Order: sequence, then structure tokens, then C-alpha cells
Amino acid sequence: MMNSRGQIPDWITYPGEQWKTISVSEAGFNSEKFDSVIESTSAKGATFAGEIHNDNEWGAVLTRGGYLVHAWGDPTYRFQTASVGKAFTRAVIGLAVKEGLISPDDLVSKTWTGEGQLSHPHKLLDQGHHKTLTWRHLIGPRDAGYHSGGFSVTNGFFWRQGSYAQGIQIPEWSAFTGDPFCDNYSHAPPGTVECYSSGGIWRLSQALTVLWDQDIKEVLDDRLFSKIGIQARNWDWIAGRTIFENKTFYPSMPGYGDFVDPPYECNGHKVRGGGGWAIMNALDLARFGLLVATGGVWNGEQLIDSEWLRSHGGGNGSFVYASPETCISIAVVTTKGLPPLDSFNELVDGPVCQ
Repeated sequence: MMNSRGQIPDWITYPGEQWKTISVSEAGFNSEKFDSVIESTSAKGATFAGEIHNDNEWGAVLTRGGYLVHAWGDPTYRFQTASVGKAFTRAVIGLAVKEGLISPDDLVSKTWTGEGQLSHPHKLLDQGHHKTLTWRHLIGPRDAGYHSGGFSVTNGFFWRQGSYAQGIQIPEWSAFTGDPFCDNYSHAPPGTVECYSSGGIWRLSQALTVLWDQDIKEVLDDRLFSKIGIQARNWDWIAGRTIFENKTFYPSMPGYGDFVDPPYECNGHKVRGGGGWAIMNALDLARFGLLVATGGVWNGEQLIDSEWLRSHGGGNGSFVYASPETCISIAVVTTKGLPPLDSFNELVDGPVCQ
């Protein structure tokens, strides 16, 4: 486990092309308690908004210290992981900060205003509340899922019905026309309210594409994922245009992506759906989890500052969870019925045996 100075223990390893599997006891877990938890678990494919995952269309893995300890379902199964991609978008900001392209408290409008590209004048990033909008406002703090940019649309289907999400009313500070396409903008002064908003992350994805002048999937491939063993051909990131045009993206939420407005390309580069929708399997997602657990260090190299790494979950039973304290990483794709994540931390009674 991490020592008192937060240093990475010497028993940490970094998987090569394949994960090395070790036993529960070798991984430093209490074997009897671990087996009891697993026996009481009934993991299976998740269902969400019309998505149905039967047979082996789901998968999850538990790793510790860079070793594979346990798997459920098919850990090679790839599917879009809903909001998990928000953690990837956060990493793209962190890489930009590392390379000196921006400071997190810079105004987004210094990089991109959307003039001639965004669909309505009130959406321009040098107009209205956007005048004080920073990168940090749009991405939010590391330890919470909310953002403070004043964007409030996160689901076009519910927005058209007059609600923010299922059973949750539209915030009082937010305007409402009934059209999520029109309403995806900053409704309140940045920094004054907190709200989880896929619409705000979509605007961030557009701005990041302009900032890098590159497809942000390629940014991750070149500067991060290729270094931790996630091959570019093994994952994808659904483009915003697809989210908008596929009215049955979530079958029981028709028009879910109606808030995803143009531009869908910036300087010829495809804009990815940074609010989520990264297609990945659990084995690769666990590599990202290990990077979170080590605070951005891989094989002795600080690839990214820990501030820009976080665990994150998606509504369709997908998530990546990492504990820097125990070096546990759990990666899940469209799976339900797993034990509470913190319960695995409680099963640790020693370091990984080498």
C-alpha cells in the first residue's frame, strides 16, 4: 500500500501486452473473506435505457498493483461506457496543462469563441455568462462529478419533457425553451452553481479540439494510452455527430443526444463525444484505473499530474474505480450485481507478494 509519503510501493508492476494473473492471497487479500464476497455476488449484464446486455455482452476485472486478480463475464467485451469518457476528457485537459497550452483558469474564449460555428449567438463563448467561463469551470473538481460552468442540459429526452433527468426538475436558475439544442449554453455565472452536465462537457470537447488542433482521441493515443498499453485500434470514442444523429442511441430515450450541437468538426478534426461514450473493454479500462491509482506514474515516468485523473462511472453499468491507498483498480463494462467497490479495500490485509 502507499506509504506515509504517498510514494508508490516497490511491489507495483505495469502490465505489458497482457496482464499477469496472480492468486487472491498473492494479491494481499484475505482469501477466506474474498471468497465469501465473490460467492455472494451475482454479476450479470446491465440493462439501461433500452440497452440489454445478455450472454457475454458484459465484463469486469479486479486488479491490484498491476496484476489481474479476478474477472467476471467477458473482460474483452467492448461497448460504449456512457459517462466514463468524462474521465478521459479530463485527462486531455491535464495533458494540455502539462504541455503549457493552457492554464486551467484561463478563459475558454481566449482559445475559441465559436464565432461562425456555434448555432446561436447566445452560445458564443465571448457572450453572456460565457465571458468568465474557464476550463476549470467546465471540468469540475477531481473528487466530484459536478461542473460549475452554468450548463444544465445533460439529456435531450428528459429536457424536452421539462426535467433535468428522470425524476429531477430543471434547476431554478436555468432557462427552459423545451429545445435542448437551443438551451445548451451557460445559464448562470460560472462558479456560482454546480450541475452535472454532459452538455457542458460537449462544449469543452469542441474547445479542446480547437486548442489541440487535433482529434482528442489521437491526443490520448499519442501522449497517454500508447504508453500504458491501450492500443489505438482496440478502443474508440463515438463522435458527437453520431450521438446527435442517432435518435435511438439509447432506445428508450429517443432524442437523448439532441443537445449535441455543431460544430461536429473543428479545423477538419472530428469532435469526440467527450461527455462519455468511449468504447473500451474492461482489461484496457483497468490500465487507466492503474494510472489513476499510481497518481499518473507509469514505469517510473510521470505521464500526467494526478490532479487530472479520476475514477468515473456511467449510467449503463460501466465504470472505472481506483484506490491510490490500496492500489486496487476495478474496471467494469455494462455489468451490474458487483459488490460495493470499497468492500474490496476492506479485504486487503497486506502487500502484493513478489
